[in-house]
Amino acid sequence: MRAGCVRGALLALFLLLGAGALSLGLAEALNEEGVGGLDWPSLSSYFVGLLIISLSSFPVLLWTGKGAAEDLPGPAKAEELPKEPPEKAETPVPKAEKPAPAPKPKPKPKPKPLSPRSQAKQLVGSRMSEEQATKAAENILALRRHVLRTDPISLEEMWGFFDLSAPRSRCLDASEPIMQQLKGKLNRQRLLFHPDKNGHPEAEKTFKFLEVCHRKLMTSYTRQTESVHQRTRREEEELKKEEERRKKQEEERRQQMELLEREEEEKMRRQEIHRQRLAQMLEAKQSAYEAKHNQSQMVSRSLSSELQRGLFGSCSTGKSLKAVKEDAEDFSPMGRLSVRLYLARDLPAEQFFGGHHYAVLGVGDATQQSTRVPGPTPKWDADFQFQVLRVDTSLTVSIFREGWFQDSLLGKAEIPFLDIEEWSGHRIGRLLESGEEVDLATVELQASFDWF
Repeated sequence: MRAGCVRGALLALFLLLGAGALSLGLAEALNEEGVGGLDWPSLSSYFVGLLIISLSSFPVLLWTGKGAAEDLPGPAKAEELPKEPPEKAETPVPKAEKPAPAPKPKPKPKPKPLSPRSQAKQLVGSRMSEEQATKAAENILALRRHVLRTDPISLEEMWGFFDLSAPRSRCLDASEPIMQQLKGKLNRQRLLFHPDKNGHPEAEKTFKFLEVCHRKLMTSYTRQTESVHQRTRREEEELKKEEERRKKQEEERRQQMELLEREEEEKMRRQEIHRQRLAQMLEAKQSAYEAKHNQSQMVSRSLSSELQRGLFGSCSTGKSLKAVKEDAEDFSPMGRLSVRLYLARDLPAEQFFGGHHYAVLGVGDATQQSTRVPGPTPKWDADFQFQVLRVDTSLTVSIFREGWFQDSLLGKAEIPFLDIEEWSGHRIGRLLESGEEVDLATVELQASFDWF
């Protein structure tokens, strides 16, 4: 700022000097000769003054312009700016980073040219498996020159189209294995070149070409030596074989139908026998119930001659259903009865020096005895089996106790077959009938039938 003032003062001084010189020259000229009488010296003084003014003002103007450019407003120097008290440091605000430029996509490499085999496989399509497509493409390429009729073909070469070697003789029958193989190969080729599965534009032409080759081979190797008589005989043999095959199928079908009918009849017969068996069991149980409540029809029991009343009248039968030998007729077994004897409960109190307990099971005339077990609640867990000759009978279970002179009968239970059929495979309990009504001893068992 000070430098600018100094430069302005110097400029003013130079202007004053020039103006003074000009005024002096003009005054001198006017004093000597007046205005109209200006001569050459006067004019020279006048022009000298103008020259001094111009020469003095030009460098000053240059210097002033340079200083003005320096004095333009801008960042003040650290020495000239007044010092201000330091302010608190502000946390620098991070500038938003510019997103990194996306990498330029790499140019895609040019696809490699496909081989003829790969091109053919691509044209075949994806309707076949990988192996079938590869084989179809190879066959199309191999047969292309033959399909286009650019190369003559012999009969021996045609066999190679079907992966077969040419036979030595041409006097073959249509039923020969080699001819049957040729027919099968054509069917396999049909699957490879059929237009519905093979999308190659040359597939249909290739298949038609193979059909023509097959027809030529069949004509050349069979019909040359086959006369009318031979052809007729061959057709008759084929017809005969076809009829035998049909007869065999009809016979197998008839046997299957007969087997199904026999199984159905056997099933119906078993159901009828089961119904009859249940009816006989029910009739035997009803007759026993009626005999128990009818004194005139009651049969004397070996256990007690008196009628059991109270609880025993509803839990046990009054008439023994034990089979009796009526006739000398022999009955064939109808089935098998399997019994598992578990235990007996609430038996009468033991007498002085009481022995072990055992059970006797019987069906008709057949009886079996269990092992002897000590204790007031004997447990046997024993299995027994009986042959069933009649269904209108029952299973008897008698519990005995060993004695000094003879064994004593503690109780007896009779279970009709109808009850066993209803509770087959389940654990059941039955009251034991004894001479004293106060005794409520029971026996537990499980029984089931296996009918023949």
